[in-house]
Amino acid sequence: MIPESKLIRSELTIRDMALPDDILLARKSLIRWLALSFGMIMPNESRRLLLDILEALIELHLKQEHPTTKDILLKLESNTKSKQNPKAVYYHLQRLQTHGILSRKKGIYSIGDGEEKSLKEIFRDIYAKKADAAFLNMDKALEKLENSYRA
Repeated sequence: MIPESKLIRSELTIRDMALPDDILLARKSLIRWLALSFGMIMPNESRRLLLDILEALIELHLKQEHPTTKDILLKLESNTKSKQNPKAVYYHLQRLQTHGILSRKKGIYSIGDGEEKSLKEIFRDIYAKKADAAFLNMDKALEKLENSYRA
């Protein structure tokens, strides 16, 4: 048996979703729609913390601020008007790093690799790089499979 779970380096989920006009009217709706589109959350998922963190990160990015974990916690408390559990926030920050959406250098977080780009450029680059890496091995496997039938 192939140890499949050990072979998976990362997963890429992109959902092709309708974008109704009512979604475009509110930031929170857009954040949720984007998180669903990029596969960060599952449909009908009710956890808000990841969405709140994503909103804070986007807001800080657009203000060209480079936050630390403490800055993110303060921003979350300001936005949600409630104290957040630092361990839960850190868990989601690590999860975003694992998925390549967030990078951390010397305690400073950045969306993407830290380059000053628009959000659409950053997210397109993140997902294009993941797709390209996945297709390299898929191409190799498909080529090997084709050759095995020709022999």
